[in-house]
Amino acid sequence: MYVSNSLESNCAGLAAEKLALLRSAAQREPYSSLAVRRDRLGRAIDALIKNEKRIVQAMDADFGGRPEALTLLADVMAPLTALRHAHKNVARWMRPEKRKALFPMGLIGGRARVHHQPLGVIGIVSPWNVPVGIGFSGLAGALAAGNRAMIKPSELAPKTADLIAEMLGSAFGADEVAVLVGGVDVARAFTELPFDHLLFTGGPGTARVVMAAAARNLVPVTLELGGKSPAIVARGSDLAYAAGKIVCGKLGNAGQVCMGVDYVLVHRSDAAGFTQAVRAAIDKHYPNLANNPDYANVHLPRQRDRLARLVEEAKAGGARVEVIGGMPVSALRNANRFPPVLVFNPPAGSALLTEEVFGPVLPIVSYDSIEHAAALINVQTRPLALYYIGGSAADKDYLLKHTHSGGVTFGDVMLHPMMQDLPFGGVGESGMGRYLGYDGFKAFSNQRGVFERPWIDISRYFAPPYTPGLLKMMRRAIR
Repeated sequence: MYVSNSLESNCAGLAAEKLALLRSAAQREPYSSLAVRRDRLGRAIDALIKNEKRIVQAMDADFGGRPEALTLLADVMAPLTALRHAHKNVARWMRPEKRKALFPMGLIGGRARVHHQPLGVIGIVSPWNVPVGIGFSGLAGALAAGNRAMIKPSELAPKTADLIAEMLGSAFGADEVAVLVGGVDVARAFTELPFDHLLFTGGPGTARVVMAAAARNLVPVTLELGGKSPAIVARGSDLAYAAGKIVCGKLGNAGQVCMGVDYVLVHRSDAAGFTQAVRAAIDKHYPNLANNPDYANVHLPRQRDRLARLVEEAKAGGARVEVIGGMPVSALRNANRFPPVLVFNPPAGSALLTEEVFGPVLPIVSYDSIEHAAALINVQTRPLALYYIGGSAADKDYLLKHTHSGGVTFGDVMLHPMMQDLPFGGVGESGMGRYLGYDGFKAFSNQRGVFERPWIDISRYFAPPYTPGLLKMMRRAIR
């Protein structure tokens, strides 16, 4: 359902009506069959395949320039992978899980299992940077779990939001999947609805508002929030390899990716060589930067202002700043094609080292040991991802045991979210809950514990009146 700007004053009522239609349908069909779930997943898959060119065009228009390959990867291929994985595995996911019954009940016929029950209606808020990819990936788990869904795409990618509404409106009935398109008032009304679960992707500031709104209706939430995801380069690593991976992980979508590299930790002895390798990697992957079609724009003025402020504050605090391409720092605020910026050892506690960068500004920080690197990471809020390139098995084990992050990729960057059998999500400031794959199916299901009594009625022995013999037996069991 499309909500125009002129109707935003009545958006709360319109949103509630749409939710009521979805909930009524969910109550009529409380447990959708395997065939129905696969049919719905298949329709979502078909919608992406049929509209892949239009998705590319819409995202390019919203960004004022976005690489076709990037949109195909993040907003077509990634959600297709999630939907196809769900379509292939949903039959297995739906099976009740056997659990052990408490001794001795399992020996005399007691049976315990977990039944995966659809929650009902799932709300999904997708962000402007990857609106189709995240919206449809969340939809994969919601539909696989047998739910209805309602999606609110970001108003900061308006052409793509309209396209999402059209795509899903053509593929689904109004009582299966709904889309609300509109501005801040629509988003506020959406997050205040009494969903059965709400998936939100965005920043921690907005997430606090969303969570407070959800709490008024006791709506459980999954929050995917990004954060300061570090890439650590092990001492003595292949610096050209590491720099190439980090540059691609940092500059894809001009750094506007929740799980992208936020900052780099490089051993002090490798710092000079790594800097040269980064320059070479940028020149290799993004030659002729000003006119390179593979480099995305930073199209939101508030984003450019924020990034410029981070750089200016770091420079004023004594950090060395290098703008690739030679643009003056003073000109960054007006640069729709915001260039890569290297910032060397920003002051501890500076905004550049405490706020998520979410752009093509790369802080490069020196460390002296793996213990020092872990300590630098732990000063920050807990990130969505951690990347470690090179190094020994012992160092990897140390990082796993002495840092926190939502997920980890060793030897590369941004690969663990592609593994559909791994849970994806954050911890602390980078989010809560998990989705994608089986974990998404479980997140959008009620894990309903079921127990069937054994053929011997054991519980009758624990009914009053409580005899001295029963008390004696209980005390013996305690010991």
